[in-house]
Amino acid sequence: MEDEKDKMNKVNEYPISYKSKDLKIYSSIEEAAEAEAKYISHQDPIDRIKETVQLILRVFPLNEKKPNTNKIYIDKE
Repeated sequence: MEDEKDKMNKVNEYPISYKSKDLKIYSSIEEAAEAEAKYISHQDPIDRIKETVQLILRVFPLNEKKPNTNKIYIDKE
């Protein structure tokens, strides 16, 4: 019974690593979009695929079975 409670209380964290921990504030939306496009164009294609898969798994988890109830679950990730 304790193992079942531990499984229910366990938080699944997805390993996401960011290359830079700097926070940049842009003066315009166009400048931010240009910086984002430049970042994506310089990123390794394999890393982009990994990030995309991680995002898909966060939205549509494959291993998590939630009971059919009328409760609303909010994931804080």
